[in-house]
Amino acid sequence: MESILTPNKVYILTNKVLNTLVRRQFGKQYSIRLNSLCFISNRTNNFYLQSCSEKITLMTIKPVSLNELVSIKDFLLFYINTTLICIDSKSYLEVVNVEITIL
Repeated sequence: MESILTPNKVYILTNKVLNTLVRRQFGKQYSIRLNSLCFISNRTNNFYLQSCSEKITLMTIKPVSLNELVSIKDFLLFYINTTLICIDSKSYLEVVNVEITIL
């Protein structure tokens, strides 16, 4: 029997993996959250809504330099695609851009 992952389960797994990777790579002062509405709408059958771009909120207690922000964005772009290939290869949609909002 083949296990089918819903977009909601893929979102939850991807969010947990990315948050763990960011905290390990850049420090525990960072926490990220994928925008669930954007993520799920990109993976439904409503093709007119698909944008190949994800929105991510970066929460931090310290100021972020521009160089570090660019590093985090590149890191997230690489690992979101890697994670999605591993978790949901059948309905994989390559993410080409990441919009980061800092809180």
